[in-house]
Amino acid sequence: MMTERILITGATGNVGLETLTELMKHRDKENFTFIAGLRTLTQSTGQPDIEADETISLDFENAATFDAALAGVSRVLLVRPPQLADVDKYFKPFIDAMQRAKIRQVVFLSLQGVENNPVTPHHKIEKLIREAGLPYTFLRPSFFMQNLSTTHRDEIRLRDEIFVPAGQGRTSFIDVRDISAIAALVLTGEPNEFINKGYELTGSEALTYTEIGQILTDVLGRKITYRNPSILSFVWQKWQHEKLPLGFTLIMTALYTVSKLGKAGGLTSETERLLKRPPITFRQFAYDFRDVWN
Repeated sequence: MMTERILITGATGNVGLETLTELMKHRDKENFTFIAGLRTLTQSTGQPDIEADETISLDFENAATFDAALAGVSRVLLVRPPQLADVDKYFKPFIDAMQRAKIRQVVFLSLQGVENNPVTPHHKIEKLIREAGLPYTFLRPSFFMQNLSTTHRDEIRLRDEIFVPAGQGRTSFIDVRDISAIAALVLTGEPNEFINKGYELTGSEALTYTEIGQILTDVLGRKITYRNPSILSFVWQKWQHEKLPLGFTLIMTALYTVSKLGKAGGLTSETERLLKRPPITFRQFAYDFRDVWN
């Protein structure tokens, strides 16, 4: 029996890996073949184990990998690697390849409020997908809770601090596990069920980073302090000391500035509506991931 082939890009990242986990447990698994797109097929030490039906080479920095990765594929989860900000260079060729492959659904991991934030790469990628005439589903999540267990892990683990320039603005957070459950749902939905729609996904709480620090203090049993640095101090710390790419650092800065201005606290009911359960709370996330900060 022929199965529907679904390609997951960013398969080693937060959302891609968790989405694959969800998909491999799908109740109608026999109807699908789930493919992990990997930059290199020889996984390096420390890379997470990939559970997928197939793995295939897919490198956004090498357009020669695109057509083979998309051969026979009907749906794609498109996740932008955070270090790649040049949309025309890295993503337009992939979107063109999806157009050639006649992909019938692109599920793109976008960003909350992206329609009003043209400075982000996500805005331009959404525009290119529409212009290509590809059937799309845009997932527009708020801030990932997992940013604190990955990007900001060491400042919490080693220095007992949260070092982001977000002022006292409220931020709506969402757990990647909820995003991935929704990604799996829309990737395997009935034809046209989720086509040409965008979903703004949040958790149920909008918190300040002072409140985040208090929750982490409660869960970890030691004081976690929110530092609220200046933008210049933040950029210098991330770029010069932690050696993050400048482009990535500047995108982070722009997003935290949105929080600082009080424009990142919006909540929606979409996550609960789609999952038919309440979203995971930040306290539950912190408890589940507490070992990464110890």
